[in-house]
Amino acid sequence: GHGKGMSSSALPYRRKPPAWVKMKTEDVCDHICKLAKKGLTPSQIGVTLRDSFGIPQVRTVTGNKILRILKTNGLAPTLPEDLYFLIKKAVSIRKHLDKNRKDKDSKFRLILVESRIHRLARYYKRVKSLPATWKYVSATASALVA
Repeated sequence: GHGKGMSSSALPYRRKPPAWVKMKTEDVCDHICKLAKKGLTPSQIGVTLRDSFGIPQVRTVTGNKILRILKTNGLAPTLPEDLYFLIKKAVSIRKHLDKNRKDKDSKFRLILVESRIHRLARYYKRVKSLPATWKYVSATASALVA
């Protein structure tokens, strides 16, 4: 199954950008805003910057994380990205279950995904990223990720 293993890429210890990064902070911010206007999520923006523009870590270059930069420019998504993808997953499982009623395993997985959604939503309400009245309702969920 999906254990959450420990191995992951580790960030370099130095907090300063590497010497070979030649881009200015303003240029990086402009690029981030451009990509966000195309509709990329913060993670996808980071991947694009890393692969196409040679920016290893936005935070070291700009001093701010991607989501912070989007927030200051008013481009942040209404739903946090991880919650959005969990809801998207739950919607697709539900759609599958409508066709395949007997699929007990995916019914179980749906319960797991939805409890993760509730848990994450509880956290986001606590840190005020979601309005306190926000509620995950399976009937209206597909509208959230349309």
